[in-house]
Amino acid sequence: MEGIKLREFLHEGAIIRTKHCNSSSWVTNVVYSINDDYIEIDIGLERDYIQNIIMIGDTIKCKYTSDDYEFTLRGWVTRINLDIPQSITIKIHDIERFVNKRDSYRFDVYLASVIKLKNSDEKGIFAILTNISHTGAAFTVKEDLEKELGITFLEDNERTFIFVIYISPEKQITFEGTLKRKCDNEKGKEYGVRITDIDIENEKVLVEFLEKLANKDKEFYNKRSGFWSKNSKYKLGGENK
Repeated sequence: MEGIKLREFLHEGAIIRTKHCNSSSWVTNVVYSINDDYIEIDIGLERDYIQNIIMIGDTIKCKYTSDDYEFTLRGWVTRINLDIPQSITIKIHDIERFVNKRDSYRFDVYLASVIKLKNSDEKGIFAILTNISHTGAAFTVKEDLEKELGITFLEDNERTFIFVIYISPEKQITFEGTLKRKCDNEKGKEYGVRITDIDIENEKVLVEFLEKLANKDKEFYNKRSGFWSKNSKYKLGGENK
C-alpha cells in the first residue's frame, strides 16, 4: 500500500466491485466517500451483504479497473450504517496495482464449465467461470489443471484447450483458447484464458450473453444516477461523511 493513495485512482461516485470474506460472489457498489485509508460504499440497493451476515471486523476485498491499471484493495469493516442511505465503511490496509493488459472489458460471472484437451473428449475437468469478455475469460479449478490433464503449464505455450460454459442446462458456449495466467485463489487455482477460436454459432451466443451482462450493468448505473439525484449529500464534489 505504501506510495499508493486512494484518491490517486478513486473518487466519490466511482463504481467498484467488492467481495465479502464469506462469499465467492462479487458485488457492484458505488463509492460514497474517501479519506486517507477509508472508503464508504453503499448497501442500499444490494442485499448480498446482509444475506452474508456482515459484521464489524469482517474482511472485504475490492477491485477497481481503470484504462491503465487494475487495483486490488483489502480491508476490514469498521462501520455499518443502516440509516438511509445504508452504507459500509472499510478501512483499507493493502493496495496492489497491476498493469491492465486486457483488451476488452471483463464481466464477473459464476457459471459451471468444463475444460477439455480435445473437443472429442467425452469427459473434462469441472471448472467455474469467474469472468468473461469478447477475447478472454478466467476459470477456477479445485486442483492444478496440469496435474488433472497431465500437461505442463507455460505462459508462452500456445497449446489450445476446449472450454465449455454452461449458461443454462440447455445453452452452452464452446470455444478454443490458450492458458495465459495462473494464480492461487480462495477456491483453488485460477487460470486466465485467451480465446483463440470460436465458431459463428457460439460467437452469436457469446455476444448475446455479453450484451445481457452489459444491459444489467447499465441498469445498475441508472439506479445509481437516481440515487445521486436523491441524496445530494453524497453527490460528486459534495461533503463527505
